[in-house]
Amino acid sequence: MPPGSEGYVDHFPSTHQTWIVDQLRVVDRGSPADVAEAAQQLRTHIMVRYREPLLAYAAASSFRTLSTPEDLVHGFFAERLHDVQYLRTWTGTGMKLRRWLCNGLLLHMFNEAKKRKRDARAVDAAAEALRQSPPEQPAADRAFDRAWARGVIERAVAATEQSMRAEGREDAWRLFVRHAIDGVSQVAAASEAGLREGEAKARLRLAVRRFRDAVAAELITEGVSPAEVQAEAEAIVSVFGQAL
Repeated sequence: MPPGSEGYVDHFPSTHQTWIVDQLRVVDRGSPADVAEAAQQLRTHIMVRYREPLLAYAAASSFRTLSTPEDLVHGFFAERLHDVQYLRTWTGTGMKLRRWLCNGLLLHMFNEAKKRKRDARAVDAAAEALRQSPPEQPAADRAFDRAWARGVIERAVAATEQSMRAEGREDAWRLFVRHAIDGVSQVAAASEAGLREGEAKARLRLAVRRFRDAVAAELITEGVSPAEVQAEAEAIVSVFGQAL
């Protein structure tokens, strides 16, 4: 079942950006305790999912001389996520969340560069960014995309394993690991499992389908529309040069 088809909702229900919207509603209308919990869940969600890709972005950007990537990203989180209005603004833009965060980090670094006029390299970087409209950081974008895609794949693998083990399909999961992850041929994987080739192929197809479903669910969580999921999945493949 290709990514973006209806089947993914059966096994990996997607929170989409509706989860963020729901948490923002709690912030608006909930009790003080619920508001605090919802706001913290939002912050944690963003920091857990996007810390590594944003670190890669900062390290490859023209602002990398300002400070360490950790300081730049943590400063961005502290500046923007203390008030969840930042995420509320995003929900009305139609922009993918990861691109919204990249742009936010770039603006944060630009502002930091302006504050540090004593740093000639920072001033030059700020001036260069200002001349570009919109600002472009191709090396940083590539670094971010690679780290982000790695996270998508890792979470999709974990979700597939959890789903298949919960259903008692460990044999199909092991075949997937040996073939898709370890690079063992289907014939060799079937032999290791003591299965006829036809049986192994059927179980492997199931596992691959579940993995595709998990990738689709991860992409929908990022704010990708179902119509765009296939193209997004292919972009992930191109980053790593491997088939999903």
